[in-house]
Amino acid sequence: MAMRNIISLALAAVCVLGLAVGASAGIPDTNNSFASAASCGRITIAPDGGDTLGGEGNTIYVTVLDINGTPVTTLAATDLWLDHPNLASCPGIYSQADTGTNGAGQTQFSGFVYGGVSGDANNGVNCDNTDFYVYALGIVLNGNNPVCVSFDSVDLNGDLACTVADFGKFAADFNCTVGCDPCHDYNESGNTTVADFGIFAGFFNASVCP
Repeated sequence: MAMRNIISLALAAVCVLGLAVGASAGIPDTNNSFASAASCGRITIAPDGGDTLGGEGNTIYVTVLDINGTPVTTLAATDLWLDHPNLASCPGIYSQADTGTNGAGQTQFSGFVYGGVSGDANNGVNCDNTDFYVYALGIVLNGNNPVCVSFDSVDLNGDLACTVADFGKFAADFNCTVGCDPCHDYNESGNTTVADFGIFAGFFNASVCP
């Protein structure tokens, strides 16, 4: 009798596990899905776009698999997006994959990320550490790890505009040559110079969410 009960419990456990695995089929799995960048680096984003990932050589490639390792082929482009705790994103669709997932569960990000950064070094934000996380249906992919593409922005206070408030933050670091704030170093030269000002000025009072 005892052995029969043990066998019954074991069979029940197998059934429950099978149901759980079955219920997760077709749903992106954090650990099985992965993402990588064509090259590591940092892009400058803005409320109206800024750099494109592809234009900077930082296209992000994604493969979405479920708990069984089966490709998730039913995702639309808008089901996938990029995010980070320091990203101040524009309302609505602020980033999305280029296409829906294909038969191998694959797609890529090569376009714009619309938004700003929630602050700079004065606010405890290091734009060298703002690497994007990839989401599918609200699930973080790549084992909960970001890809090696970070961002800075001309919107330095996260209010989704490039205004005099952002200029004040940028100007405080202008002509820096040592220990410069990477959030102000738009051309990634290690300094904050007139070249960075030229990039900032191109968005000043002219960058708003689409």
